[in-house]
Amino acid sequence: MQLNNIFIIIFLIFLFLSIIIKITLDIINYRHRKKNLNKIPEELSGMIDEVKLKEINRYSNTKLIFSLTEYFFDKIFLLIILFSGLIPFYYNSLNNNFENIYILVLLFFGGFYLIDIIIEIPFTLYFDFVIEKKFNFNKMTVKLWFSDLVKKIVLTVIIGSIVLIALTFFLYTFDKIWWILLWVFFFIFSMIMQIIYPTIIAPLFNKFKSLENKELKQKISALLKDSGLKLNGIFEMDASKRSSHSNAYFTGIGKSKRIVLFDSLLKNHSEDEILAILAHEIGHYVKKHVLKNLVSTTIVTLLILFICYYLINNTKLYYGFGFMNDFNVYEAKFVGLYLLTILSAPIAFFFSPITSAFSRKHEREADKFSYEKIKSSEPLINSLKKLNIDNLSDINPADIYSWFYYSHPPLFKRIKYLISLEKK
Repeated sequence: MQLNNIFIIIFLIFLFLSIIIKITLDIINYRHRKKNLNKIPEELSGMIDEVKLKEINRYSNTKLIFSLTEYFFDKIFLLIILFSGLIPFYYNSLNNNFENIYILVLLFFGGFYLIDIIIEIPFTLYFDFVIEKKFNFNKMTVKLWFSDLVKKIVLTVIIGSIVLIALTFFLYTFDKIWWILLWVFFFIFSMIMQIIYPTIIAPLFNKFKSLENKELKQKISALLKDSGLKLNGIFEMDASKRSSHSNAYFTGIGKSKRIVLFDSLLKNHSEDEILAILAHEIGHYVKKHVLKNLVSTTIVTLLILFICYYLINNTKLYYGFGFMNDFNVYEAKFVGLYLLTILSAPIAFFFSPITSAFSRKHEREADKFSYEKIKSSEPLINSLKKLNIDNLSDINPADIYSWFYYSHPPLFKRIKYLISLEKK
């Protein structure tokens, strides 16, 4: 790495600033949690005791230590790769042995994906079979865990290969407009993935069956009809074979659009609470949050690809990461894209408050929609309390921490907002 290179200077400044800010926010949130260690919030009075509160705090602290350990390991390993010159060495080794550009691209990205998998496995194993097991969340066997891992790797290789082949074709066939064509491809491909995920990919990992509770199914159907939303089905998923965490979600587009309920959610929540949760999810569709997110993502993707197009032929980018003067910029353009993803990661960190703020706004609108459809805020409030307690979520994070990171308003702010709707 050339430390006097403008790209490297920008990268290191944003990297170390992001590290400092992350540590500061984690410390602030930890101290806030410690300060309220034995204070049972009035809103949860009668639902938790001091033992449960301590368990919630212990789970949050355990995850904090784990995430910081993994975070620093990743950052140190990244700096070792960059300062060791592994990227230009690996590229030159492949370039000297393979002439076909498609094979070259697949092997280059595949090699670094393999490194990521090797690094990720021990951390994931520890989190699932030590931390999640300790707090009675993990229900997986080692066999199921490895089965999931193999499936994920195979799917990533297949999907990644399709994307990389398309990227290579556009990059080396259309010198001036490759970024526009790649943007169109990404949009179409993401739409296709929205269709095939619920019908082909998700069933590889879980079993889905039509909701058996006929009374609840009728109530959900009535809620959907009242909201003007048509779906392909209402399904129950066997999530409890992997984890006791509870959730529900909408997935798919067009005819593949469906509701999925975790079996653990059905077990631990009343019908009114489930309807309130689903009304919230329906609100995202009715309020066009999915469409708004799609439009914003599409615009951002186009902007990012244009920046890549503008910078990809700049030799300083490659020199900064250790490439010598004798390399061919045109042949190494795909490496330039990889280098730009490394550069953009710490910069993207600073956009977290913006994306979080928009997401929280959508969540409040969905909460309001749920209240309007259920005609009461109590079922959603009760379900939010149960979800937070059952999942041992941090119930009262520091304001600045939730402002920076949280895609959903913290529990007590959501409760306060729902109560205010009731009063109005």
